[in-house]
Amino acid sequence: MGKLPPVIKRGHLLLVHSLVNFLRMLTMTYLKRMRKKMR
Repeated sequence: MGKLPPVIKRGHLLLVHSLVNFLRMLTMTYLKRMRKKMR
């Protein structure tokens, strides 16, 4: 990671951040659906 230019590093961090946010959103919607099914 140290040999990579700062621009690529920043882009990589942004990509990971967006991926984490997307996964969190998916899990939240999934949990809400499961709660509705359980009732």
